[in-house]
Amino acid sequence: MAMSRKRCFAIALAALTGLNMIACGSKPDSASTTPQDTTETLPKRKKTSLKVLTIGHSLAVDSGYMLSLLAAAEGDTELTVGTLYYSGCSLSRHVKFMSTDAREYRLYMSNSADTTVVRETMERVTVGEAVRYLDWDIIVLQGDPFEPAFEETFQNGNIQLLQKFVNENKLNPDAAFAWHMFWPIATDPELMATHPTKPNPYTGRYAKFDTDRNKLYAAYADCVSKYILTDETFSLLLPSGTAIENAMSGYMTEKDLLRDFGHATDLGRLIAAYTWYCSLRGINALEEIKLDTIPKAYFRTTVSPEDRVLTVHEKALILESVNNALKNPLQITRSQFTQRPIQ
Repeated sequence: MAMSRKRCFAIALAALTGLNMIACGSKPDSASTTPQDTTETLPKRKKTSLKVLTIGHSLAVDSGYMLSLLAAAEGDTELTVGTLYYSGCSLSRHVKFMSTDAREYRLYMSNSADTTVVRETMERVTVGEAVRYLDWDIIVLQGDPFEPAFEETFQNGNIQLLQKFVNENKLNPDAAFAWHMFWPIATDPELMATHPTKPNPYTGRYAKFDTDRNKLYAAYADCVSKYILTDETFSLLLPSGTAIENAMSGYMTEKDLLRDFGHATDLGRLIAAYTWYCSLRGINALEEIKLDTIPKAYFRTTVSPEDRVLTVHEKALILESVNNALKNPLQITRSQFTQRPIQ
């Protein structure tokens, strides 16, 4: 099954030959964002029980934070989400922790059957314990905020070592691997300055891309093109970064979708989560955003004593950004929402 999915992805990728044509330092124009429709290349999954574990860091936490909530709104009460978290963790550090059975992680768990509980947290968890915790259906891998932009990341064997360990420890023999292609961290000076470590350790690495989020995104996409979509061991791509960039190509800015140097706002989290949900469930295109209200317990960037009702404009933006990412997962599609709505 994985091979047939990968073949589909490879066919889709052949159509996306214009990855490096994404404008650098400016928002993409409409002429550069109309590649071949790849809707039919997405994998199909029946709406049954699905258990997903991510071995990652805070951008995976952001993507999974509201995943169970929106799944429940879709009438899907059989989604279990696990996120094995270590701050900013690189693939090499995951391998080190894995090989030493280090108790360095938190395991966050949520379930769409009960969204009154935002998430449960388990401390001092090892990689092996997380992998063996449930009979996971999907294991999601990702690099640190810059690793996925460099070819060396996909050539040095760390991904393969993680996969080997997972395959030796997983309880579900049919569990498949997915790759999370997340969004570039901020370039706005005010947001960059919010990094807790001074000086910001990402500044030097970003300089290699001229501190240009479009260049970093293009490097992510290029590596996915060369190394993930051609790798039979990966069955799914989760292009949350493309959906975030789609939203930013209109009136949205980094300050709308990022709450600090890289983490997503509530709206950014929703865009990422809907992208994950559709990708995991094999939904080619959303018809509507069924989630109407975000309980106050789920807020991260909004301080309010009341639940938050999503506006018509927010729902439209989520729908557009996510559907365009599903259709064109490796290329930014310019948003039609270029004028900020009047509140």
